[in-house]
Amino acid sequence: MNRMPLFLLYVFALCLLAGCEMKTESDGKIVLNGNVDDREVNASFLVSERIATVNVEEGSAVKQGDLLATLETVRIENRIAEAQAAVDAAQANVQVAQAAIEAAQAALDKAVNGNRKEDIDLSKAAVEVIDAQIHAAENLYERNKKLSAESGIRAVSEQDLDNAESNFKKLVAQRKVAQTNVDKMLAGSRAEDIDAAKAALEQAKAQKIAAEAAVVQAQAALTTQKQVLADCKLFSPCNGVVRSRVLEPGEMAAPQSPVLIIAVENPKWVRVYLNETLLTKVKPSDKALVRVDGMADKPFEGWVGYISPTAEFTPKNVETPELRTSLVYEVRVFVNDPEGKLKLGAPATVEIN
Repeated sequence: MNRMPLFLLYVFALCLLAGCEMKTESDGKIVLNGNVDDREVNASFLVSERIATVNVEEGSAVKQGDLLATLETVRIENRIAEAQAAVDAAQANVQVAQAAIEAAQAALDKAVNGNRKEDIDLSKAAVEVIDAQIHAAENLYERNKKLSAESGIRAVSEQDLDNAESNFKKLVAQRKVAQTNVDKMLAGSRAEDIDAAKAALEQAKAQKIAAEAAVVQAQAALTTQKQVLADCKLFSPCNGVVRSRVLEPGEMAAPQSPVLIIAVENPKWVRVYLNETLLTKVKPSDKALVRVDGMADKPFEGWVGYISPTAEFTPKNVETPELRTSLVYEVRVFVNDPEGKLKLGAPATVEIN
């Protein structure tokens, strides 16, 4: 007998809830409760090095681009000097290779084109000079030989005769060498000499290509070290407030270790959860009003910036235990707060038009 009144009471409560929901829709507003989200940025260095300075304290307001901290740079500057020396040496090797190419090209041109007319004329002149000397040496030799052959007369000594003969034969040999040189210059270079000159030129070109590649590699290493030096300065990635100094001067920084934790203040967002029945009534860019305790008469203007595509159970810190089992969708309502009145984590009420 007692179950029927309880059932009627339950139906009456459902009717009241249905009436409230219809009233909300007729007013064109959806009221949701949530909290100002705690948005943080972990500011860390890209370089593993010892921290030199930390320029801000906890609670300090920072702007995007402010210098927050620096690292020691002695070791990095030494590596930059070494990289610069490697670049200079590689560039010097390129110049040496270019000089070798020019020399090899000249040798090849000489081998292909043959000897210059001036050089040929000079070699012919050398033959003519020897011819003149041979004529005089031959006359002297013949005269001494004739005088020495006459019986009973010793007009010349045997030593003079030998010297004259030796000088004459020496000039004959020198003329043969000079004439051979003339013939060689007139004939030009041999095919194998030309091939050797071409090979030397190709080798010089290959050495220059290798030297230029070494320059590019050395310059890349130098650029990397300069970037490492630039990364020794940590700048604020956003406007906000320093929430925590994690590392201090003298400690080792690493890319995975934040130096400072910065609370992002603008734009802020309020995280609320939307029931599936109201999902079709809210879309991104919808206008909203955000109210917080103590400033209920001065709402903040906001907009729906994000609606989760995936349903989830209501978080335990939202509403009653009965509603925790309901499927809801996370909604982020962005709000501008240039004066910093909204405190992170504060409860807020959101009205979405």
